[in-house]
Amino acid sequence: MAGRNTGSPRSGRVTISDIAREAGVTSGAVSLAINGKPGVSDITRARILKIADEMRWRPNHAAKTLRGKSPRSIGLVLTRPEEVVGEEVFFTKFLAGVGSVLSQRGYSLQLQLATDLASETAIHAEWIADGRVDGILVLDPRLDDPRVTHLLELGHPAVIVGGDVDGEALVSVRTDDTAFMRTVLDHLISLGHERIGYITGDQSFAHIRRRIDAFTDFTLAAGIWGITLPGDFVPQRAKDATRKLMSSPKGPTALIFDSEVMAIAGMATLTEMGLVVPRDVSVLSWEDSATCQVLHPTMTALNRDAAALGRQAATGMLQLLDHEPVSEPEVAAAVMPRESTATPAG
Repeated sequence: MAGRNTGSPRSGRVTISDIAREAGVTSGAVSLAINGKPGVSDITRARILKIADEMRWRPNHAAKTLRGKSPRSIGLVLTRPEEVVGEEVFFTKFLAGVGSVLSQRGYSLQLQLATDLASETAIHAEWIADGRVDGILVLDPRLDDPRVTHLLELGHPAVIVGGDVDGEALVSVRTDDTAFMRTVLDHLISLGHERIGYITGDQSFAHIRRRIDAFTDFTLAAGIWGITLPGDFVPQRAKDATRKLMSSPKGPTALIFDSEVMAIAGMATLTEMGLVVPRDVSVLSWEDSATCQVLHPTMTALNRDAAALGRQAATGMLQLLDHEPVSEPEVAAAVMPRESTATPAG
């Protein structure tokens, strides 16, 4: 092909993405072709392998695996804004739980940030083709998630945290968001709240959809008024949603937020509007943290053991790699009542 650059890119070693770009295919197709897996035609496979050879691509990490040396590494890509990853306590606790289990078996955690699902999928394909990781953890599964489809096709060991799809080399660690939502609503309803607003995280996430469905079902069954608005785990979006809900003539008497970061932003907006927590409106965070305990007023929160979820995900990965049945121990959750929730006035 005229004009093809058959040398290494200036940035360094040739990557799967470089080959995909040159061949006009996806990174996943390149991974399938290089690893000899079904999913691409013989003609496409031959063309990809020819381009890889011309570009002098060499799978350094895969070579170690072929010599019987496992990379002993588990990969995790976080596709969330940098500020969200840095601020939400869930990630810190979850990663600590994962690391505590992996370290006992001599595995490391390879962590990378991505801007979108396409980038995350490309990273997965490159890790697998290069033999960089023994398995992959996936967080925040979406409805019709392309990452899950891709990993099922590649047949590489993977654990979907909060997923509901299983395959030969892919398993899901399930979270009982329906039971968690019942726990949250039981607390507020027991206090006498009959108008409850729920400011959600990213509604494309499967676990957020489960929470929304549970919220709708339980409020209807209890005969109380409930409304949801997206906050997308972004403080400003949470502020905007709070202002919108509380500006209505008859707003909620209680607000649920999907993270402590959004809840803090919502409380700041309530103060700006001249509303007092919990006299005018109660506030409950879906995530607990040390910050919730030192705010004024202190914040009622659902205490989900994110570290236990991390340990469960890592244990499932090791069981998968050992070809053992993957256990699913329950992750407990309980509402920690504090000053931000009370009986509604009037």
